[in-house]
Amino acid sequence: MNFTFRLLSSLGALLLWANSLWAAPNEQKEIQELYRRGLTGDKEAVEQCIARLEEVLAQQPGNKLARVYLGSAYTLRSRDLGFGPKKLQALRQGLAMMDEAVTTAPEDQKVRLARALTTSTLPAILGRAASSQKDFEVLAEQATRAPGTLGAGELQVVFYHAGLAAKTAGDKARAIALWKEALTHPKDAKLSEKINVEIAQAL
Repeated sequence: MNFTFRLLSSLGALLLWANSLWAAPNEQKEIQELYRRGLTGDKEAVEQCIARLEEVLAQQPGNKLARVYLGSAYTLRSRDLGFGPKKLQALRQGLAMMDEAVTTAPEDQKVRLARALTTSTLPAILGRAASSQKDFEVLAEQATRAPGTLGAGELQVVFYHAGLAAKTAGDKARAIALWKEALTHPKDAKLSEKINVEIAQAL
């Protein structure tokens, strides 16, 4: 099974670490950089990122954002492993960590977004498409109900993907409304172009 991810253009572009996860800023920056390098295919960086996040969780077991990113990093480890049981084991471990983080912090938008972006890039055969779409729908509702938690780039991505979920469900009117909301947060010009194309095609 070929676990190919498109995280670099989505999750990697956001790096949802605006809120301080650790007391030492240098430690946070180090993990950010390792995660970013891991997204680009650096296998050693993935393993270092996992090790550093595990250290954070050993000190802060209740840190849900660190846990969801550790889960995401495990999916990167799965990407890098050759075909076999260890590949699937790493993926399942990563998914379980992300699911646990969201289950225990369902209102934490950054935690849910990290899972949504990670699972949205998984191959369809793994059966996570529906749950990923649901995450984006929930995030759009949460962002509308409790604004101010996510940054402009995050909101643009949330409403774009929520629009895609509505499109998949056959709700054209809602899809257009969500995409128009995404355009009010024009952080990424290229994504705005994609959103305009989606709106034009839906009209």
